[in-house]
Amino acid sequence: MAVPRLALVVAALLLAPAAGFPQDEPDGPSAPAPDHGKVATDDATPAGAGTRELELAYLPSVTHHGGGRFEQAAHAHVNAFAVTALYGVTDDLDLKVTGGFAHAMDRSDPSAATRGSGLTDLTLASRWRLLASARRALDVMLTTAVVAPIGHEEAAGSLGLTQGFWSVRNALVASKDWGRVTGNAELALTVPVGGGAGDFRAATCANLAVGYAVLPWLQPLLEANYDVTRGAATAQRIAVTAGVNLAGSGGTRLVAGVQRAVWGRNVVESTSGLVALKTGF
Repeated sequence: MAVPRLALVVAALLLAPAAGFPQDEPDGPSAPAPDHGKVATDDATPAGAGTRELELAYLPSVTHHGGGRFEQAAHAHVNAFAVTALYGVTDDLDLKVTGGFAHAMDRSDPSAATRGSGLTDLTLASRWRLLASARRALDVMLTTAVVAPIGHEEAAGSLGLTQGFWSVRNALVASKDWGRVTGNAELALTVPVGGGAGDFRAATCANLAVGYAVLPWLQPLLEANYDVTRGAATAQRIAVTAGVNLAGSGGTRLVAGVQRAVWGRNVVESTSGLVALKTGF
């Protein structure tokens, strides 16, 4: 399959602005703007020097029986909870750590364990803003996330909740404003580090997201999401995401949304959700 148009569009949106900017653009960091938070697409706006944030998130997901372009699968679901702490080291650099807990149910193999509960993997991440233009209302950021496989391992009578190997994810992200409209674009690559990944070689994702500030605190959101995983077989998926961003005072924000897979190859059909509350402290 040729490279999907979505990935090309995301790459163009990310790289074209950078090509037109000098390295030390005089207009400095972006002025205050509508909140850029989206459901499944990262944003490129750092928190700011000295800022401390805490985010609590609920992430449910359901696997459907499949059919059509999707693989046949037994019913499965996961209820995951995550806690993220972020610190703004400088105006252009954030560091954050994410951990959590999950309960999973999967009936794909009735002879094996069908349920599991426990800790999930730990993620350590950095967010470095490469370019900022207040005049163009544009930020471009490089994000790096390392996943440490400390989650609950598979055992007799219990499903595992860890990916089982170390991995690194690098992403180029852009956030742009057009009046009341906010747009995000993200292009990311995940690769395993060390052993234990089996046939998994790499995963690439491309996301586009748009929000419209109906009110200063209210943004309906719409996103298009594409990912491809390369291993023994290549798995591809296209999904759409709809949600809302409710921004409060003092850095408080509630983001909620639902993502539905609409096309896939060598992948199961799924629906996932997000409810995330962020606040400064």
